Amino acid sequence: MEINYIGESLAFGKYGNAFVALAFTSALVFSISYLMSLKGDKSWKKIGRVSFIIHALSVFGVIGLLLYLINGHFFEYYYVWFHSSLEMPARYIFSCFWEGQEGSFLLWSFWHVILCSFIILKSRKWEAPVLSVMGMIQVFLSSMILGIYVFGEKIGSNPFILLREHPDMLNLPFTQSANYLEGLNGRGLNPLLQNYWMIIHPPVLFLGFASTAIPFAFVLGGLFTNKVTEWVKPALPYAFFGVMILGTGILMGGAWAYEALSFGGFWAWDPVENASLVPLITFIGAAHVLLIFKRTGRTLITALILTVITFVLILYSTFLTRSGILGDTSVHAFTDLGMSGHLLIYMLFFTVLPAIFIFLRWNSIPKDRSEDKISSREFWMFIGVLTLIISALQITFVTSIPVWNKLFGLDLAPPADVIDHYNSWQIPIAIIVCLLIGLTQFLKYKSTNSDYVKKHVWISLLLSIVISGLSFIWLDFDRIQYYILMFASVYAIVGNLDYFIRIIKAKVNYSGASVAHMGVGFI
Repeated sequence: MEINYIGESLAFGKYGNAFVALAFTSALVFSISYLMSLKGDKSWKKIGRVSFIIHALSVFGVIGLLLYLINGHFFEYYYVWFHSSLEMPARYIFSCFWEGQEGSFLLWSFWHVILCSFIILKSRKWEAPVLSVMGMIQVFLSSMILGIYVFGEKIGSNPFILLREHPDMLNLPFTQSANYLEGLNGRGLNPLLQNYWMIIHPPVLFLGFASTAIPFAFVLGGLFTNKVTEWVKPALPYAFFGVMILGTGILMGGAWAYEALSFGGFWAWDPVENASLVPLITFIGAAHVLLIFKRTGRTLITALILTVITFVLILYSTFLTRSGILGDTSVHAFTDLGMSGHLLIYMLFFTVLPAIFIFLRWNSIPKDRSEDKISSREFWMFIGVLTLIISALQITFVTSIPVWNKLFGLDLAPPADVIDHYNSWQIPIAIIVCLLIGLTQFLKYKSTNSDYVKKHVWISLLLSIVISGLSFIWLDFDRIQYYILMFASVYAIVGNLDYFIRIIKAKVNYSGASVAHMGVGFI
């Protein structure tokens, strides 16, 4: 017998589903249109731009409608019921929105739209190549919230599904009542997430995630158009912007963990925390080799590979977090919503596609024909990048133990003392990086006179020895490596402060690297 439910606002769900469908189809259209425009037909570019605008409005429409439903306590919708409640303070409305997988995918998609808009406004020459790739990315992200079945396989999870139609709620007694909404309250936001950090941390972190896509899109756009070197200059600012934002997002997460204490302090080497840290490490490496190429015309292949790997690692971290494969090894992981296969396809597609085009353009990509001079800045920068790659590989291997077990039928166990295990690897790496940070600023590209180095390095080195030596009086470390790390950190700070004051004379336009490097030393 059909039940005539009382008080349900079904129209909002229909509007929401229409926005979702429009976001998906318009992303597909603007990707194809921009791709076709690379052949020189300007009409395709116009279609692409109009389709992008429709896509942007659709994404904003989905987000705005879902926020309206959460704020209005429309508990007939499962997402609203699951993530909010009547007692929820208004300041956590946004937290409720991005607590769930669907909301976080929408947040990610939102930032892509914003960044694409900057490309259209500021990089018109690269609009078509970059947005053709970003369209592909948006197609996959939009599909994550479709919630439809194709040949029996579920594609995405619909944020506008009704409470009574959700698989977990079907045929429950209370959903069989026509007036089930009367007196119904939502499940509410997880108490651990009722924190001001939940309001500001996810948007910054997801902006960081989204920013890795832009240099990736420049790489593919450059390969599509056979402009294998020209993409570097316009991509470089986006790379360093992304490093800054992603790093800030991770630091905010660490501060939140330190306040909450339930996550093991500032950094507990949790698998989900590691999954976001590794792309940051490779992103830092990618940005620096891009800078090397801009200044010297070298290391382009490394720049290509690291830029691609960074974006793929973001997708891999999404897979680890949302597939349920981490199980109980992480306090941050989502439960599996049946998206594992979907996420794997997403990751494999954006791994194989650039690999194919790198292979096809291999002969056009400039190769390094000689060795860097050991006295050059780029030599030691590259050593630093290699050190970061070792760091990323070690973290990835151990974090992925559940994946290795599932793939190869193994029974590997995570380290008994996770913090001690990671620290035993990462502290020596941090020492090397900090020492390089303190030194390389004083070196010049291509070659540096040894007298110049001696003249400018000894002051910061001497000050670092004195400052760290005095600090040892009050410090009581149980391992010698902590004292060495303390010295290296001080040297990173003092060396860059010295460079900032004496060499570039505190000029703001040239101070970015020094300030960022000092920040690393403080961390």
